[in-house]
Amino acid sequence: MKRQKLHGFLVIGIAWACVGWLLPVRTYAVSHGEFAAWMGVRVDWQMNRYWKFRGTFQARTQQGLKEMERERVNVGVNYRVLPLMQLKGYYELQYRDRGKAGWKIGHRYQAGFVVSGPVGDFKLGWRELFQHTFIGGGKEAQLRSRLQAEYAPQECILHPYFSVESFQPVGGGAFFSLPRVRYRPGVRLGLSRKTALDVYYCRQYDVKRCLNVMGINLEIKL
Repeated sequence: MKRQKLHGFLVIGIAWACVGWLLPVRTYAVSHGEFAAWMGVRVDWQMNRYWKFRGTFQARTQQGLKEMERERVNVGVNYRVLPLMQLKGYYELQYRDRGKAGWKIGHRYQAGFVVSGPVGDFKLGWRELFQHTFIGGGKEAQLRSRLQAEYAPQECILHPYFSVESFQPVGGGAFFSLPRVRYRPGVRLGLSRKTALDVYYCRQYDVKRCLNVMGINLEIKL
């Protein structure tokens, strides 16, 4: 009975998040998009049944592979409060190209939760993450909402998935304006019991530009 209630909570949460994406989204002026590449390494350490440490390093390019756009290090913990729910908290250090302002060091703080669980051979997930970024004398607060479905049968080493993520400004009248939306199909390849390779394509719609991203992540479990 308890498990059924948690699955019901997951379904209700996903339905609620869908409402946000069904709201009218502004028309983006850029349709063809710019090419970029994202490459990263993620390390997970399950300290006990409740606490998990996560560390990530990622490098991003712009103008294809011609220029670096960003390097970032993200560290934090997940705390499991329910069988299907985890709380998340992270700190991120960024080094980013800010155009005419040059390269700047930025700080980002993130907090939120993720609800996920199996439905047959699928794993469904709903994540809400508040992030506050400080860089170059400015600051930005956003709410990141993500839905993800992964086909993950136990006997298969290839797990295809698809996610949709929206970025909503927090504060003022800009909430629900959806200045950025990401659509991300990908596949995880299990290399061993503790390592996997995540290869994906991300289409990012933005008010200033659109990106076609080819990405690859190496995932390591300690």
